[in-house]
Amino acid sequence: MGMYGEVLGIGPFRRELVPFLQQPEAWHRNTRDGAIIVVSVFLAPEGSSRSRKLAGCMGAEAWDFNTHALDPWRVDVEAVRRFLYPGEEHRLECFLRLRDAGFEFFFQPNG
Repeated sequence: MGMYGEVLGIGPFRRELVPFLQQPEAWHRNTRDGAIIVVSVFLAPEGSSRSRKLAGCMGAEAWDFNTHALDPWRVDVEAVRRFLYPGEEHRLECFLRLRDAGFEFFFQPNG
């Protein structure tokens, strides 16, 4: 089994962010503004090579835990765009919107 890499965003909920979250709007009906939420932004379940590539796009090293707290302003946006599969462009828009809203981002390796 290889690595499963993921980028998580953590930050304050705002109603205007709902279109960029994974859950349906109805699930956030009772979520108060300012509540801290965790959002899965990018996934690489295909294995170690792709997970390492995702980490690199984000400015991290897959197994260097010192690099897992990401600086969202230093992410290689064009590399992320190339990393995504067709039809996943919304994930990049989600990242950019959450970044602009002050979310923090973390690379998480599993496996």
